[in-house]
Amino acid sequence: MGKKKEKSTSQATNTETETETSIEKTGTISLATSLGINNELFTERYAKELERVSDELPTQIELQQIIDNLPDDFADGISEIIRRASGKRKGVYSSDDRPDFPELRIYHGTGNDPNRPENQIPGQYYLTTKENIGKEFEGTVIALWSGRTMWGDTEAGDSVRMPICNSMDRKMGSTYGDCEKCFHRPWRDGKQQKCANDVVAFMLSKNLQDIVLVRFQKTSEPAGKQLMKFVKRSMSNWSKWYKITAEARTSKSDTNRRWFVMVVEPEGELVPEALHPFCDAMCSILEYTHVLPGIAATYRQAKEAVEETEEGAGSAGLVEGDENTGDNKPDYGDMEDAPDENEETNV
Repeated sequence: MGKKKEKSTSQATNTETETETSIEKTGTISLATSLGINNELFTERYAKELERVSDELPTQIELQQIIDNLPDDFADGISEIIRRASGKRKGVYSSDDRPDFPELRIYHGTGNDPNRPENQIPGQYYLTTKENIGKEFEGTVIALWSGRTMWGDTEAGDSVRMPICNSMDRKMGSTYGDCEKCFHRPWRDGKQQKCANDVVAFMLSKNLQDIVLVRFQKTSEPAGKQLMKFVKRSMSNWSKWYKITAEARTSKSDTNRRWFVMVVEPEGELVPEALHPFCDAMCSILEYTHVLPGIAATYRQAKEAVEETEEGAGSAGLVEGDENTGDNKPDYGDMEDAPDENEETNV
């Protein structure tokens, strides 16, 4: 959206009624301070992003203007998304007031994900709101990032539903710190380690019903990598609609073992320009509420882990349910049923 114009006197009188997605641009309070972030390395690495988001974060008045300028067939859906994205709700008191967006998942045929709809068909998608999406999901990208996740080892007694370490920038891990120096980093010395690359995206569904969190992990990571390439070659994240489908794979060593990988393709239809201002505004909101705080949380956790190690207390590890993390969630559904990215397969 770029830097906003000065507000008129009448607009200024409404400042106190604006939602938590707004931030005063006085120039004296940094976005990092507003978010409660106090990590020198993070603020140094992401200074430009913090400044940009501080300038572009929309006010409630600006969000209403976006809705008012939408065609009637778009306005209702976008208005509802903005309402849900406002965070705090009447009568709800939570340690985490950020909006909670549904996650897209694929059913591999096994697992006990409580968020999966009943009678879900293997190879089809569903949302964690127990909504069956079917064979494909269509949407456009609002925000995405390249990360890493180190999963638990069941043979060692770890839980596979809770990452041991994760990174949202492939630079800093929440438990083991500097990714470049980490003993567990992917493909160290030409060998796959426990840590693996992934790509995560927030996408606007084509039916304009919701913002959806999409994880491309394990054998589906190449699809996320391809999506990242598509986005980088486009004029904006939200220039095109994308279709996500699934393809079956079987193990060469055990033909009875089957799972599904995500496949991403751009559609010929472009995202209507009327939706671009909303996508731009929503990108800034998500960077403010989820992406930047999530990255900052891994830097903070890594620092705490180092400090505890130096004190002889061992590695701090992840804190389940940490309210400041953007992407650390203890329940990743049936993802453990998919093999690691280097599994030999039959198409």
